[in-house]
Amino acid sequence: MNENDNLFAPRFTIKDVTIHKKERIFKRYFAIDRYLVSYKRFDGTESKIVDREIFERDANAVAVLAWDKKTDEIALIEQFRPGALNDEKSPWLIEIVAGIIDPGETRIQAAIREVKEEIGLTLTEKQLHYVTSDYPTPGGASELVTLYIADADLSNLEKHGGLDVESEDIRVFKASLKDAYENVKNGRIHNSVAIIAIQHLLLEKEAILKAFAK
Repeated sequence: MNENDNLFAPRFTIKDVTIHKKERIFKRYFAIDRYLVSYKRFDGTESKIVDREIFERDANAVAVLAWDKKTDEIALIEQFRPGALNDEKSPWLIEIVAGIIDPGETRIQAAIREVKEEIGLTLTEKQLHYVTSDYPTPGGASELVTLYIADADLSNLEKHGGLDVESEDIRVFKASLKDAYENVKNGRIHNSVAIIAIQHLLLEKEAILKAFAK
């Protein structure tokens, strides 16, 4: 381990957290758990007991940026999001394919299924390149999202996707990676997973191409 690795190494683990109480206080489509916790502080003392409500899906998620390397285009979707009802422009957000991992599924299986359901493309595991796993809002939600970039042929992209049983109504379209990034910069694309995926592809395109060529 070099000096820089040591800078980023975790100072504490779950063993340094005391869960005094956990209870489920709400459950419908989503759930809320209440935690009473204390934890070791950086000065070596124990924190006071913190009372927090945590938003729970009871599952983690995947997201996939489908990229056509021949045309340098990506697949994007637009759909209504109730969490964006206070958005100053529109609660219809531009995103990439994403969804919850079903019970019994692996992350890869969930990614392949979501791509089929939302944009109509059939992928294999070899067409998926792992990017990262991130917590979108760990201050109040437990969800972990695993992000992939897919090597995809977008010439026959569906125009509409989603499942009626999940109340999904999805507009599907493709755009050049350059134009997508411009819409990240101007704020039209302001979904965090989409922003991470688009920026990662721009920064690491050469390495991703090499990975797909193996």
